[in-house]
Amino acid sequence: MSELWKKWEGQVADHKYHLRHYLGSTDHSVVFLAEFHEPELRQAAVKFISADLANSEKQLAAWSTASQLSHPNLMRIYGAGRCRIEEMDLLYVAMEYAEENLAQVLPHRALMAEETSEMLNSVVDVLVYLHAKNLTHGHIKPSNVLASGELLKLSSDTIYPAGEVREMRRERTAYDAPELPDSPYTPAADVWSLGVTLVEAFTQQPAILPFNEQADPMIPPAIRAPFLEIARHTLRREPKLRWSTSKLAERLNPAAAAAKAVAASASAGARSSAAMASASAATMVAPPEVSPVTVPLSKEPAVPLARLQAARPVRRAASPPPVREEGIAPAETVVLPNYVIPVFAGALVLIALILLPFVLRHRTQTAAGTVTSSVSAGSTNAPATRPSASQNNVPPPAKQPSAAAKPTPQPPAPTRPQPLDSTPAPAILRGTESAPVPAPKNSSSAVGRGEVLDQVMPEASAKALGTIQGTVRVGVKVRVDAAGNVSEATLDNPGPSKYFADLALKAAQRWVFSPPEANGRSVPSDWAIQFGFTQNGAKATANQIQP
Repeated sequence: MSELWKKWEGQVADHKYHLRHYLGSTDHSVVFLAEFHEPELRQAAVKFISADLANSEKQLAAWSTASQLSHPNLMRIYGAGRCRIEEMDLLYVAMEYAEENLAQVLPHRALMAEETSEMLNSVVDVLVYLHAKNLTHGHIKPSNVLASGELLKLSSDTIYPAGEVREMRRERTAYDAPELPDSPYTPAADVWSLGVTLVEAFTQQPAILPFNEQADPMIPPAIRAPFLEIARHTLRREPKLRWSTSKLAERLNPAAAAAKAVAASASAGARSSAAMASASAATMVAPPEVSPVTVPLSKEPAVPLARLQAARPVRRAASPPPVREEGIAPAETVVLPNYVIPVFAGALVLIALILLPFVLRHRTQTAAGTVTSSVSAGSTNAPATRPSASQNNVPPPAKQPSAAAKPTPQPPAPTRPQPLDSTPAPAILRGTESAPVPAPKNSSSAVGRGEVLDQVMPEASAKALGTIQGTVRVGVKVRVDAAGNVSEATLDNPGPSKYFADLALKAAQRWVFSPPEANGRSVPSDWAIQFGFTQNGAKATANQIQP
């Protein structure tokens, strides 16, 4: 059958989509990789089905509705319509093209916990968006979970209004809810399909229904918390017992759900306050206007204007004098003449001017005496051998007066403590001797260490960082040339996620180093860089391995 479809390669569908490569087919559809201009050249996955279906118009309407949706984790629909290829009437839908899907990964390995969390968050976010618009996806399975750039996206060609019975043109699989196809398709059917996909992500095979039609599927023990709880509440035979997508989103991100609830409560409170204010304003009745004609006249006689002008103001009664207790004389208030304060202030200024020179002179003499005493005290530590006066061009000291002469009385010298050793210690000149400088090392005897000059950090998307629980670690080894540039980079520890490993490898290739030196020349070196990704971003440390 594939040989028949490959003959279509090179055809143009609806005068717009050039079919380049055959991608795959089922018993009711075929998919091609196509190119088109919008206005730049784009790639698209074009799916064809027969136009001889009873509900072909409903299918075109569903594709038209899906083309108007906009969500970062939902594959975009470029267009849909009717066409004719080799005498066959066809319906087609052109979608965003993705090179990889989950069904291509699971045969080789199961997903890690971080990858499963990222997959669940992306799919649940899309389902919350669709179910809020009364739409259902209709066919969640690993082949419809695709990787487009840095994001995981859900296919969009099976989206259909909720509450309608779909014609199932294929065989039933484990991804189809037990109530289908006899019951209308509801959001609970999407939840069942998600639960089967979750089990397959861990065990590499979908969940199996037991023969007892009343029993729920057995969840394999390989699934760990919190995914075990999610699998149990999505794989319930009774649709009403399955968790809703809002409950799933709350379980996956409890902090975000709590913040959303607080915001909703605050918004509801604001709307309630506004409604109460509007009701209060509506119930307030304005007072009726009163006509001056309807006001009755006062019965009191009018006071003549002359009497109003002649009336004197009423004087207030003087307050009684304070009661004075016996035996206590009243305090007398001393009132100074107005000229006393200026005279007193002038006298204080005059006294200050007279005493200020004496005070300053006394302080100068005291300071000089302190300096002389300090110099005399320092002379006791002078070296025993002094240079002669002629060597320093200092005049000889004056002769001491004889004992017969009457010297001028001097104040008694202060008593100084005598040292235990009578031999005077040599003076130590501080600040004139420098610390010994170590001998320079021979550059050829050791190799210097290099340094990191420029760190380039991986730029992961906020959506991808939000799926991390704990820290995703990636190790990269780089070879640095003598100029300090990275010449080769390899993954030493790729970690659990290929996405973060690729980001770390690309970032490490852009690092710049100060190369180590040997024999006075820069030499190549090997470094180990450890990247750590958390919800707050990426960090890195580097260690020199060689030389």
